Amino acid sequence: MALVIKAFVNRPDKNPAIGLIEKISYGLGDFSSQLLLTPVSMLFMYYATEYVNIGMAEVGFIMMLSRVFDGVSDLLVGYLIERTKSPYGKTRAWILRMIIPYFICGVAIFSVPAGLSDWLKYIYIFLVYNLTITVVYTSINLPYGALSTLMTQDSYQRSVLVIFRMLGATAGGTLVMMGVLPLVHYLGNDQMAWTITAAVISAIACLGFFCTFYFCHERVVSAPVSAERGDTLKAIKKIMCNKYWVMLTIAMLFVCAADIVSGNASAYYCRYYLQDDTLIGTLAAISNICKVAGMILIVPFMLKQLGKRNSLMLAAAVIVGANLSRTVAPYSVELNYVISALCGLGSGFTYTCLFAMIPDCVEYSEYRDHERHEGLVYSSVSFASKVAGGLGVLVSSLVMNFGGYVNGAATQTAQAMDAILAAHTIIPPLMFIIAIVALSFYQLDKIYDDVIKELKRRHMADVTAQPELAVATVPAKTRD
Repeated sequence: MALVIKAFVNRPDKNPAIGLIEKISYGLGDFSSQLLLTPVSMLFMYYATEYVNIGMAEVGFIMMLSRVFDGVSDLLVGYLIERTKSPYGKTRAWILRMIIPYFICGVAIFSVPAGLSDWLKYIYIFLVYNLTITVVYTSINLPYGALSTLMTQDSYQRSVLVIFRMLGATAGGTLVMMGVLPLVHYLGNDQMAWTITAAVISAIACLGFFCTFYFCHERVVSAPVSAERGDTLKAIKKIMCNKYWVMLTIAMLFVCAADIVSGNASAYYCRYYLQDDTLIGTLAAISNICKVAGMILIVPFMLKQLGKRNSLMLAAAVIVGANLSRTVAPYSVELNYVISALCGLGSGFTYTCLFAMIPDCVEYSEYRDHERHEGLVYSSVSFASKVAGGLGVLVSSLVMNFGGYVNGAATQTAQAMDAILAAHTIIPPLMFIIAIVALSFYQLDKIYDDVIKELKRRHMADVTAQPELAVATVPAKTRD
């Protein structure tokens, strides 16, 4: 029998009003996620071309192919979450299991051996990238995301949790974008400098995930198991018939893809248009400061006034206009400061709303099909975001490669410069417009309160029929 550490055991009887420490700890999960995901998504291509000196298109193809595998792994991890029974909780257990592998892979991904041939480097990247993102990152981030659906069923508390999650993600992304390249330069500006930098940020990430595991607890009990519950294919088919899940998945796909296309090209844009690749950190800081300000001062108010869908669509429109305005003066650092501020403000809405809408789809799925599938709903939406990540990298790398980009060149041709600008500024707004169109049909905000009322009615009926369920579902009033 496995050793159970009493201090780590899940506490479903915690006060249903989520406290500040637990909210902050939940936010630390996305802070830690970004310490791996941001450098891999935004800086790995730059590392591979400028420090490992391998082909842009080849690395882009590897990352795209790997993200497809990664999306499939989401479904597998979702399946495993559905069937996890642990004293630590069905999602918390996975966070604990993956902390040490998370550190190892975070270092390995930025440790491509310098002495290998190009083909062996490609093989190394394919294997380590898939181990890092497809296996380890998915196995810790997906349960982390699903954890919020088990912490509370209150829509507003979930929205607040997502705000803390986005604050954590913003802090993590800012730390990476501001700190990685300067630290790499300070440590010698070579491949070993990247490895040491990766070790530092991976250690911080593991500490953050442990805080999430220790302080956050699952309170919500899943719906009673039906005869079909064990049939995962039937469950997936039911989820795919959930129209709001379909709309949200499309929006998630194109919003994430737009950000990755732009972000993957940002280091090249800063280097060749703004003449300083470390400006990527300054621009990220401006963007993230505005994102945080928006999430704290504006997003909660707008969510109550406009709802998630309308707030998200408005923010996406702002981002589209801001990005396209860069084409007026692409060499202007000052204009990029303003654009970064506007995009940061908008992204505070986009991701807060997107992630807050996922638990709503979980509830609607249970309302519609009388089955609760936190893991599968989260994994299927996450599948879209993972595919979007690969698609974004592939699109940006192919566009720049087609334009004739040359690794490490002091200057680039006019065609290559146009390709960098297109990847950074023109293609992303087109993707945001597709997301806006998909969301225009989303109406779950209007019926959500009725959905929750019906779910509570069913649950009370189940408790009446099976009194033993009340022991696990009624929280203590005073215990914190």
